[in-house]
Amino acid sequence: MSDEYEAIEQGFRVAFPGPFQHHDVVVNGRQVPYLRATPLGEDQVHLNLDRRLGLTLSTEEAERVVPFLADAIAVAGGFTSHPDAGQDGPVTRHPFPAIQPLLADE
Repeated sequence: MSDEYEAIEQGFRVAFPGPFQHHDVVVNGRQVPYLRATPLGEDQVHLNLDRRLGLTLSTEEAERVVPFLADAIAVAGGFTSHPDAGQDGPVTRHPFPAIQPLLADE
């Protein structure tokens, strides 16, 4: 029996199972939140989204899909997109920009 299950049986409330092997996913030099990857052999990778959804892709497929996922995750978080390599951080834009009043003197 593993140590974490022995800890539960002995009445401890907290256990630390692991270690787990995964890799962070990086697009354009920026980490993609909620997305982890596990390499599977020479040309396959398993992507795990938010530790709930998993998908195994070829590395060629991942090159096309992961940037789209990065943008989708950023948009869901309230940003306009995942940052590009030259940006200092995510670009934010208010969905309802303030209207600038026109002055009669202009």
